[in-house]
Amino acid sequence: MPKKLTLNIEPDLYQRLENRFKEDEQGLNQFIIDAIRNQLSDPARLPDGKDGLENYLQKGSSGSRTYGVKGQGW
Repeated sequence: MPKKLTLNIEPDLYQRLENRFKEDEQGLNQFIIDAIRNQLSDPARLPDGKDGLENYLQKGSSGSRTYGVKGQGW
């Protein structure tokens, strides 16, 4: 059973979609579904389950007080 989803998008992006699909709501719907499927089909694009910032900070050397290193300077 299909589920409904509401998206909030930037006005510029909305205008571009409106210009491309005009009154073709079904075409717009299929375009969005295909774009989502395409993004989800590539495992390299999926997040690895960790927050990007958390992952970034864990890669840094611990105990460094150098300014600018991973934002951990004092």
